[in-house]
Amino acid sequence: MEALVAGAIAGYVMAMLTSVAVAYVVFGARDAEVVERWIARDVSGPILFIPILTGSVLAWVFVGLVAAIIYEVADLGAQPDGLGSPSAAFTIVAVVFSVAPALLLGIVWPRLWWMWVGLGLPCVGLFGWLLPHLAGR
Repeated sequence: MEALVAGAIAGYVMAMLTSVAVAYVVFGARDAEVVERWIARDVSGPILFIPILTGSVLAWVFVGLVAAIIYEVADLGAQPDGLGSPSAAFTIVAVVFSVAPALLLGIVWPRLWWMWVGLGLPCVGLFGWLLPHLAGR
């Protein structure tokens, strides 16, 4: 049960960080060519932001719960310590699954590299270190 709560916490915090990035794109970078291709100019920011925020909360909490279930079912808490985490194997997997999308997004949208780094690093910290620590052994 502790692992599920830890996963939900990690996912929710990640959703809040994602909402900051989405708010920047919706309100700050609205004139960017990439954004204009996807979003009509006459759609107001708040109307666009609310469903994206709701979807990100649901998606990230789901990701956190799935990560917690994998952590428990695979008994990764019993794996050796390492990298500042109770489970080095889980942390390595979290690093790979956090850095790979950030690298891909950095290649696709290089002007927003700082946003992808700003989302990738907390993802590593939340899922790679916080979740195993909160889940306990």
